[in-house]
This record gives sequence, structure tokens and C-alpha cells, in this order.
Amino acid sequence: MTIGIDMGGTGVKIASVEGPRVLGSCSIPTDVSGGPLALLDAIAEAALGLEAKPRAAGFGVPGEVDDEGRCYRLPNVPGFEGVAMQAEMEARLGCPVKVENEATAAGLAELHYGHGREHPTFLLITLGTGVGGSVVIDGKVRRGRHGFGGELGHIALHREESWSCACGQHGCLEAYAGTRGLMRYFEAGGGRAKEVRDIADSARRGERAGLAAFEQMGEALADGIRSLQCVLDVDAIVFSGGISAAFDLFEPSCRRALRARAYGPPLGEVPLLVSALGEQAGQVGAGLLPSA
Repeated sequence: MTIGIDMGGTGVKIASVEGPRVLGSCSIPTDVSGGPLALLDAIAEAALGLEAKPRAAGFGVPGEVDDEGRCYRLPNVPGFEGVAMQAEMEARLGCPVKVENEATAAGLAELHYGHGREHPTFLLITLGTGVGGSVVIDGKVRRGRHGFGGELGHIALHREESWSCACGQHGCLEAYAGTRGLMRYFEAGGGRAKEVRDIADSARRGERAGLAAFEQMGEALADGIRSLQCVLDVDAIVFSGGISAAFDLFEPSCRRALRARAYGPPLGEVPLLVSALGEQAGQVGAGLLPSA
């Protein structure tokens, strides 16, 4: 079997996969307290617990790697700069490993097994600790010359207050539409939360702080999509990642803002969809990487 590994800013999901099917899975925290190699040890141990002799493995990471699987940077997971992740994981797993941006991997899964079958040109936007993306044009995932294609979370928004981003810059979409931004909106409205689910529960109870947080997040997301649509004019926008479970809470404000601010009416009517693969998109996509 193939192992699919989906690393996020707070957790790592690991699965044995066959095509679109997840045959077994587990997860561990993204704990870098012992350094990056200790985290890779823990990931490998969990993976081998699912499949003792994997045929191959794909590893989706929340950042960029070069063609040899050496990490450029993971903004939300410190310490990985320069780590040869592909070679390190091959040594631990005893099989070929392909390392790629986790949103690029999720876009690959969506193309083959999800909405991409109907919409061959789409943007996949992952919403979690960070905001990532995958650009799929005419049925092909476009990673760019250096693997930075689809870093949608780091396009700049014009805001009265320019919030800092984990990447070190200010005003990035991720700062407003990722977990930190949503928490900040909620706290500004008088709410207190430990995780996104607390904010979603608040909004579904009809509480002003929760509703306002998702409304502002949706508007920020729309501003990012507006800029991207002016460049790409895609068939659809597909959302993945943990925050996408609250799609019903941010979609209304996102759609309103898109209709009000898009350059041309058709750009504001682009279909907004939730990944057909749900939380398994990253793992399934990672499983596709060795053969991609």
C-alpha cells in the first residue's frame, strides 16, 4: 500500500491509501519541541504502524520544497528550513518518498476524485492554521518553477490595519482568513475560544461574536478571491482544510462581498464549493504524489 502523509500546522494525518480510498489512518500532533528530525521520527513510526512495508509514500507539507524534497520553509512549523525531507523519510520508511506542498497534493486529489472532474480549471483553498492553495488549469496542477505556485495565503490584502503573518510579512490573506485571523476577529467581538470549533458553535447559537468573526473572515477571503479571479477566471473555488467545515458560516459574506467587489459580474458568481473528499483530501492527494 501507499502511505499518504498530510502535515498541518497543528497536526499530522497519516493514512494507508489506495486510489481515493483510505484503508487505515491515524494522526499525531505537529510537535517540533524536539526538533524537526524528532517529528519525522514520530511520523515514520506512525506510518509504519499502519503499513510495515509501504510500496511508496507521499508527504504533503505546509510550505515549499525543491525538486529533491529539500525544504525551503514551513512558515507555521519552524525549524525545517534546509531539511532534506525526502531523503530523511526514505531512510525511515525504506521506500521511495515524494514530498510536495500539502495544498498542491490536495488539489491533485480533488482533480482526480472530486470537483475537478466537472471543473477542470479551479482553485483549491485550504483553510486551517495557514491558508494554502492549489492552482489547477485545464486538468493540470501548476506548482510553478520553484514549487511556490498556489501560495494563495500570502497574497497581500489592502486593510486599514495590516496584521502580521507567520511568514514574517504583513497583510497576507492568511493573517485574516486562517485560524489566527478568525480567533482575532472573535476576541475583538468579546469572545473567547481555544479552537475554531468554539467559534463555530458560538455562531450557530446565534451569538454576535461568532457570527461577526465568520462574516469578517468571509469578506477577507472574498478580497483574496477577487484578485485571483482577475488573473485566472477559474471554473470554481474549492475549499478544504479544517475551517471549511464551517463553510455555511463564511460563505454568505464571502459571496456578498464577491458580488459587490468583483471586477465583472461573472467573476463574482464563481461556484464556491467544499472539497468532495472532506478532511481526507490531503492524505489521498499525498498518496497520489509518488505516481504523479
